[in-house]
Amino acid sequence: MKPANYYWRLFATGLCFACFGIGALFISSIIFPLQTLLIKNKIKRNKIARYTIHKAFALFVAMMKFWGVLTVKLEKFEQLKVMRSQVVIANHPSLIDVILIVAYLPNADCVVKSALFKNPFLRGVVKRVGYIDNDDSEQLFMDCKKSLALGCNIVVFPEGTRSINGQSLVFKRGAANIAVRCQANYQPIFISVKPSTLTKKESWYDVPNKKVVITLTAQTPIDNSKYFNQTNTSLAVRALTRETQQYFCKELELHDGHSKNFKIINY
Repeated sequence: MKPANYYWRLFATGLCFACFGIGALFISSIIFPLQTLLIKNKIKRNKIARYTIHKAFALFVAMMKFWGVLTVKLEKFEQLKVMRSQVVIANHPSLIDVILIVAYLPNADCVVKSALFKNPFLRGVVKRVGYIDNDDSEQLFMDCKKSLALGCNIVVFPEGTRSINGQSLVFKRGAANIAVRCQANYQPIFISVKPSTLTKKESWYDVPNKKVVITLTAQTPIDNSKYFNQTNTSLAVRALTRETQQYFCKELELHDGHSKNFKIINY
């Protein structure tokens, strides 16, 4: 038998995602065109557009909290207020991970899948804020360098996609490639979702019996400088990927009480 508040949380979850889609269309069709008319400087316009998305995502998270869909806990996030030009890496247990990070990180840029540039709800947003397309690796590195030079923090999920419960984590080399080629340090964030929800194999309506608690923990920054200016960039990227895997393996063991194996695949 389902708990008393289960059906309310199911309804509220659907309502939140409906509001998210409508909000994305409103921002891309009304807010962004107004910003284009009023702000002529492209760099300033993109910065304001990112701040708009930051506030919109924060509103979405606040809505989910207010309607009892989930609880969000932040640990050590004070250190991120002055952070600039870092590569933010995180594990990827749920659909809303990037929304959560951007909601609490005002100056965030994101590397996103090229499919989002074709999504009817999100393409207007990702194009307007200047999020980075992962389709062309050379262009990606150029865009990342420009973004970091402006003081933005680039959010990347080393797995490249959401984790699958019960399976080993698969780390790609994308995050390490960006860090090494753009000479940027890591700011790790560990995301814990209990009970599990919105995973790769779950739909939005697969609501758990208990209210979800999501904890975002900002870890100590990682100095990647030993991997910069190496003779063999490919080996440096492999080594950094391996080090990152080991780091997140320890964090998973600490938070979940068990360890997972890691695999490295080509970027």
